[in-house]
Parts: sequence; C-alpha cells; structure tokens
Amino acid sequence: MASVGNDVVGSKKRLTLYEQLESGGLASLASMEGAWGDWAEESKAKPAASPLWSGVLISLAVTAIAWLVHRLPFPPFTIQGAVLEHPIGVSILAILLGITLTNVMPMTSLRAGCKWITAWCIPVAVIFLGAGMELALLAGIGWGLLGIIVSVMILAGIVAWGVGRALGMNGRSAYLLGVGTAVCGSSAILATSPVTGADDEDVVLTVGVVNIVGLLAMFACVAALSFVALPAEIYGAWAGASIHAVPQVVAAGESHGADAAAMATLVKLTRVTLLAPVVLLTALVVSSRGKKSQASKKREPLWRYVPWFVWGFILLAAIRALGWLPVLEFAPNEHGVVRVPLSQFFPDMAKWLLAISMAAIGLQVQLKPMLQAGVKAMTAGVITWLVMSASALLALKYLI
Repeated sequence: MASVGNDVVGSKKRLTLYEQLESGGLASLASMEGAWGDWAEESKAKPAASPLWSGVLISLAVTAIAWLVHRLPFPPFTIQGAVLEHPIGVSILAILLGITLTNVMPMTSLRAGCKWITAWCIPVAVIFLGAGMELALLAGIGWGLLGIIVSVMILAGIVAWGVGRALGMNGRSAYLLGVGTAVCGSSAILATSPVTGADDEDVVLTVGVVNIVGLLAMFACVAALSFVALPAEIYGAWAGASIHAVPQVVAAGESHGADAAAMATLVKLTRVTLLAPVVLLTALVVSSRGKKSQASKKREPLWRYVPWFVWGFILLAAIRALGWLPVLEFAPNEHGVVRVPLSQFFPDMAKWLLAISMAAIGLQVQLKPMLQAGVKAMTAGVITWLVMSASALLALKYLI
C-alpha cells in the first residue's frame, strides 16, 4: 500500500490509511470479515484509549431492545400463520437501531468496546455456527454449487472492472471494487491492495463503497423474502453467494431460519477461502507485467489470507458430522433431567453473539462520511451487485 506512513506534506500531516478509515466511519465495517490484521497495526497514531465497558454495555442494551422490537405483536414484526412468525431478525434490527442511535447521538467513547466486540464475537459466532451444520448441508457444496460460486465471483470481478472503467474509475480502484464485491468485502481489498500497488485513496474509496453496498444488499435480500418464495437452502446459498461480509450474510440468512443461515455461512466461507488464490493470481499477473509493489518486499504465506475462524468453523462442523458433540446432562429437578445438546447450544449462542456484534457495528457507522463515497464508484458497486445477485439467484434456481 503506497504511502501508508505518517508523511508530512508542507505543514499538513498526512493521515495514515488506518486513520482515514477511522475518520470515515468505516473501520467497524472493515472488521466484519476478520480484517484486524497488519494493516491496522501499521498505524502509529492510534486514537486515545477509552474504556471497553461503555461500548459493551450499550451494545448489549441495543441488542435487548432489538429483541423486544422483534417480538412486538403486530406486523411486520409478528405475522401469525407465516412460515416465520417473526420475519425481521434480531440482528437486522440491532444494526438498524445502532446506526440510528449513533447518528442521532454520536458517542465516540463507545468505539473501543464496540471494536472489541466485533473483533472477537464475530469470529466466535462463525465458529459456533459450525456445530449446526447438518450432513445434508455439508454435502450440498458439491461441484455444481462450487462452480456457481466461482462463476459468479468471476462475473462480479469482470463487471466491476468493466463498468468502473466505463464510468471513469482508474484501473486499480475498479479492480479492488471487483475483488471486494466478489470475495469478502473490506478484507479482500486490504489484502489485495499491496499486490496491485494501489494508493490510499483507492483503498478508502473502495472500502467505503463495498460497505455501503453490502449493507444495502443485506436489507435487499431480507426484503426479497416478502416477494419471492424460496426454499431455505436456495435462499441461504443466494445470500452467501451475493452479499459482501460474513455477518451480513448470516444475518440475512437467519431471516429465513436456521437452515438458511447455515447454508449462507457455508457458501460465504467458501468465498472467503478463495481469497488466498485471488491474491496469488493477482500477484502473478502484476509480476508478469513487470510492475513492482510492496508485495515484492514482503510476501505473506497464503494461509494468512484465510481468516483463522474459518478453520475453527470447519473443525467444529467436522466434529458435528462425526457425531462427537456430546449432550450435556444436568442434575434432575422437578422437571426431570435437563439435557443440552451442544449441536443446538452453540448455534443458539452464535445468534446472540452475532446480534450483539451487529449492534456494535451499527454503533460505529457514521452515515455522513460513508455517503461521501464517489458517485462513479457507488454506481459501479451497485450495478456489480445487481448483476452478481441476479445471476446467482437464476443459477441456483435453475441449475441446482
């Protein structure tokens, strides 16, 4: 990444990439795919520390309010006789309430606690979701579905680059937009940018666009349930194949139930694991053209581009598939022996951790700087997602 340090131009101090993301209200969203890596550590000028407890407590309170709203006994929160009695998930409501609260009453003191939640609760929630994987779902990622996932990713990259260039974006920004949309949002951009030699402006612009479009995509998929009847597995695969960030995918999937959330997570993590070959392919193409980048100075092993929680998810899913997750039994009471299957307990915990994380993310989102993303890049991002989403849905409905 070019010029990430604290350069001084004249009398004006240049912001580091981390500081630009912070001031732009985007760092919380960048953390949504496990993006707390070296790029954040490069900054020497970090914001002053604030206590964790305030952000944690407010996130918990927002989640509790979201749960109460989720249970309100009238439409659209409760629809008697529907497949899902409460169609708007707690996670969706939590991020909406968080965004509303922080933009009406800005509270910068919450940032440290909210960051802590997103840095730890999201990975743990994803790992716990592995315990809910059924063998049928694991078998669902066959060559046909994998082919659709890869094809849609390639299509997204081509459309983003073509539309972006047609609208006047430079090649680096258009490529980063395509990678962020196709793979896993901010993490993909931050991992690929050193290889392409992109500068700070390219990175900040594309991170902003993929996060705005990712939120819109999440809400659009949930809203689509009111107009299109889709089986849980198809809807989950569609959300997983077309939404940008992991928690956005899981939150959208949960709007259709546990099976949809599990399939959405599985498909999304398949896209995440493809980040390593995308970075490798990008490096090979750049090298073949004789372009130098920071990647030539320091190459990271490919396994580092796969977030650690992906391995935890795979391990717990394998343990569940082998039947090694026990059923805990507690001392009998007047109701008899209490049995708690871990295959049910872990996914239930994941739902709450995700809801708390979405509240924390919402509490960090500043709408004004996010909406300042370039019109050309935003247009390219929206068009790319529409093409990606439509092609994924058609392929899943008619080819699987």
